[in-house]
Amino acid sequence: MQEKRAPKVSFLLGLFFIFIALDYFTFAFISLGRGNSFDFLLSLTLMSLVLLSYVMLRRGELNQQFYEGAKYAKAPKYPLKLLGAIALSLATMLSAYFGEYGVVASLMFGLSVFGGWYLYYGFDATEDKLDGYESDASAQRIITLILESQTKIENIQEYARNLHSKDVANLMHGMADGFSKIVEHVEYEPDDYEVARKYLVSYLGELASMSETFYKLDIKDKSESMKAEFCELLETSIEKLNTQYEKLLDDDILDLDIKMSVMKKRFKNEG
Repeated sequence: MQEKRAPKVSFLLGLFFIFIALDYFTFAFISLGRGNSFDFLLSLTLMSLVLLSYVMLRRGELNQQFYEGAKYAKAPKYPLKLLGAIALSLATMLSAYFGEYGVVASLMFGLSVFGGWYLYYGFDATEDKLDGYESDASAQRIITLILESQTKIENIQEYARNLHSKDVANLMHGMADGFSKIVEHVEYEPDDYEVARKYLVSYLGELASMSETFYKLDIKDKSESMKAEFCELLETSIEKLNTQYEKLLDDDILDLDIKMSVMKKRFKNEG
């Protein structure tokens, strides 16, 4: 099965905005030294707008990645990327206008930045992908569980990649894969949410916490005394997760078999 990872954005995304904000900060510092309070406040305002666009872009991109990677998802509650585009466009217009450009030219600069943002970064999704959910509330509950579970699984995998003990690392990867299969199953079969919830809320949270503790002990070369016991726990966890996953599949098979039987009887009665 293909490994799923929690959404992440590149460190380079929007990095250019930081350099622009630093330019405005430098100008604000110079203006303060010259006693020019208007230019000082204007520069701080422009810097804040650019930094706001940077934050909105990165958070909006995280939301977009989760939305695109999930079969079921709600559209982002707030249009963060759109807000970021507006903030950057406003900063551009103010900078141009107070840089002695005319109103029309300043407006054109702002609209150009807005259009460039749309072409390069895009805007936020606006339609929910909720086919199969009973309601928006149930969709939000399940989507939140999926996202939180994926983050915990990614943490376990990260701890495993940095362990000195390869046999423990392999078991941690196996456990993470077991949870990933259940998460993927819930994503495609939201009706099984209640059955899988115990594993994804309680067990995953506790095992992720224990994995972190073992990782910290491993860094300090203090994990050897706990290694055998932790391995036994991981092996038991993998066995239980595989059993639970098979049970979820068996329930789906039984549900499909019942539906086919009912349909066959309907066809027979109508024939």
